[in-house]
Amino acid sequence: MADYNSDEERFTAIADFLKRNKNTILVTLAAIALIAVTSLSINAYQAKQNDQAAELYDMWFAGMAEENVDLEKTSSTYNQLQNNFSKTGYAGLARLIKASQLARDGEMNDSLIEFQELLNTTSGLFGNDVLNSLARVNIARIEISNQNFASALEALESFNSESEHSMVYEIRGDALSGLGKTKLALDQYNFALQNMTDESQKSLLNIKINQLAQ
Repeated sequence: MADYNSDEERFTAIADFLKRNKNTILVTLAAIALIAVTSLSINAYQAKQNDQAAELYDMWFAGMAEENVDLEKTSSTYNQLQNNFSKTGYAGLARLIKASQLARDGEMNDSLIEFQELLNTTSGLFGNDVLNSLARVNIARIEISNQNFASALEALESFNSESEHSMVYEIRGDALSGLGKTKLALDQYNFALQNMTDESQKSLLNIKINQLAQ
């Protein structure tokens, strides 16, 4: 470290440093300012998007809860939410609710379309991992009900094998069983058993295992 005999020498050294590195310092400051402005702009934009999406979601959900549902109005609100704010959590939650309702009503093909759209909009760097996982699980379930066992396995591919929920193991076992891969299916069922805590679920899964092992 350099030693300075006076404040004047110290000031001169600082001035020389600033003079020599003026362009680098200006570029660095400009970059920092640009990052700060961009970050603030993105946050403000996302906040505005969420506010508008929340308003549409509330309108749609309230409309769906009415005794006499105005299908044209709720459909229009839902489409506005999905077309304009598809990346928001509100749009994803609305699509999850709609897809689940379609499945309960037996409209499996329409439900599958909604879940696939949910998968698409929640994938990627800025996606929603929770909604994405729910979409994959439900896609796999519907594909199994349609006997598209390979497609069901494909939907579950991205799950981490070391941190899966017992339900994922069980669904994968169902798909493998449908493909006639008995040993692999039993392995998945046993993994599911190891991760289950509910005794009634274990009993139902043991029935599947006993039937497959015969």
